[in-house]
Amino acid sequence: MDRGWWWKFGMIVAVTLGTIWFLVPTYYSLVVLDRAERNNIAVLEQRLPRWAPPAKYRLNLGLDLQGGIHMVMRVDTKTALQKRTERRGTQIATYVNDKKLGEVTADTDPERLELTLTAKDPATMDAIQKEVLATFTDFSLESRNGGTLVLKPDEGQVNRFRDEAVDQAMLVIRRRIDKWGVAEVDVRKLGTDSIQISLPGRSNPEQAKELVGTTAQLEFRMVDDTNPQVFAQMFQQHPPPAESKITLVEDEGFPQLSSPNREALLAYAKDKTPEGRDVVTECVPSPVKKNDCIAYRSYLLDKNVPLTGESLAGADASVSQMNEPEVNIAFDPAGSREFEKLTEAAVGRRMAIVLDDNVHTAPRINEKIGGGRARITMGRAAGRSFEEWLGEAQTLALVLKAGALPAPVTVGEIRQVGATLGDELIKKGSLAALVGLALVVVFMAIYYRKSGLIADVALLLNGLLILAGLAFFNATLTLPGIAGFVLTLGIAVDANVLINERIREELSHGKSARAAVDQGYDRAFWTIFDAHVTTLIAGFILFFTGTGPVRGFATTLIVGLLASLFTSIVVTRVITTYFVHGRNAQSVSV
Repeated sequence: MDRGWWWKFGMIVAVTLGTIWFLVPTYYSLVVLDRAERNNIAVLEQRLPRWAPPAKYRLNLGLDLQGGIHMVMRVDTKTALQKRTERRGTQIATYVNDKKLGEVTADTDPERLELTLTAKDPATMDAIQKEVLATFTDFSLESRNGGTLVLKPDEGQVNRFRDEAVDQAMLVIRRRIDKWGVAEVDVRKLGTDSIQISLPGRSNPEQAKELVGTTAQLEFRMVDDTNPQVFAQMFQQHPPPAESKITLVEDEGFPQLSSPNREALLAYAKDKTPEGRDVVTECVPSPVKKNDCIAYRSYLLDKNVPLTGESLAGADASVSQMNEPEVNIAFDPAGSREFEKLTEAAVGRRMAIVLDDNVHTAPRINEKIGGGRARITMGRAAGRSFEEWLGEAQTLALVLKAGALPAPVTVGEIRQVGATLGDELIKKGSLAALVGLALVVVFMAIYYRKSGLIADVALLLNGLLILAGLAFFNATLTLPGIAGFVLTLGIAVDANVLINERIREELSHGKSARAAVDQGYDRAFWTIFDAHVTTLIAGFILFFTGTGPVRGFATTLIVGLLASLFTSIVVTRVITTYFVHGRNAQSVSV
């Protein structure tokens, strides 16, 4: 064997050994580690030998193979638009008053998304209209009647906001899951207002719902302390029905309504609150059952929302000097200015921190807070351990740190895929692949003799290359992916069949062994190449347009086709031409 053949065979051996070496993390992840450790990168890194590739280069099992959680979240863009219009109204009124263009009040019709500006002096409305429409370009003029101006969000802006709300929600949800430590998560847009989430290897739907389903609609709203007896008067003038179980309690000298039924409390107070005010409830946590409320208490808040979680830059849980868990929050530059301005104008009043329409705490503002930093102290229920208390602070910080969603998100569907079903699918899928591979290997060896054995060697290398390629891209193997694996093995065999038939055809025309092999490969090349390229195009289309299992199938198909091109055109040709050219063979076993 001359140096040229040593180089060619050395390349094939190096590719084979490199492929096997690259599959070590996959082997340890799927075979050596048990199910509980399979998705833990830290454990895998500890168990891998020093000479192995990094743990991140491994093949992962999808939701249908190892079990996990499937969720569908629905984004409430309508509510987000309503709240955005209300906040815009407050901003416009403040802007007009600060510019000294006149004095206006802003009222919002949430259902029609209309914003009505009413000027105290109708003569100032011309200047106000010109300035507002030039500055707030996301609103357009709906109608004008004397000193009243009706604005409506621009239709194009509304559509863009809806799309951006869903896209931003997807990013926020993915960040939350990444901080939770879930590997190989699949977050995809479903329809126009839904998000599909797959969490492989997770077995606690309630924990997933608590983290992902918490929308973190954070608002900073002022408590109306001008009439501290409003709930007491409401209770006396309109006694609640006995079945609502609404009672009157006091908290720091302020009368509050309390009931174990939140909906009943809100329904009772709905039409009895002063204009421009909202009733929002606070959960009284159960001392026994986690995440449960034994009662709800009422707060009277200003309807305007001067600051939201969109301005939040960070949140961290810590333990105070009083040995109490707390959450420290920080605002971005714009939010810092707004927060400082808000606290300066409200010294002595209480500011409610509202998370998902529930008052978390309502501390009193003793002085102006500069620097854009604040602290949320965690309320402790009787009978709750310090670890549980600290855990609540860490969970709240995790949700806030991941970012506030632009629109409320609800859990439309959540289900757990059983792990036992995954094991059964793996066994059946692997058995099908092995049986199919064995039948093909035997057929090729019998029908094409020595050339068939060469094709079998290339076929085995092709399978290893597919697995290594998937591991390199850190892909997730699904049940359709196994089907794609078997399909690409069939395509690889088909390429070798085409080459062998071409060689047979050349031999039947009286060509020599060397000429038959060379012309057989040359003439089959473009047919094989064209077939692979057209299938690759279909694979890429499936990859970029498909979801979940379809994308897994496309990934395996693409990697398999590239591996098939290499093994059928390069590997088999090197081996075959060596036996014919290198040994000066006068015949070809085909």
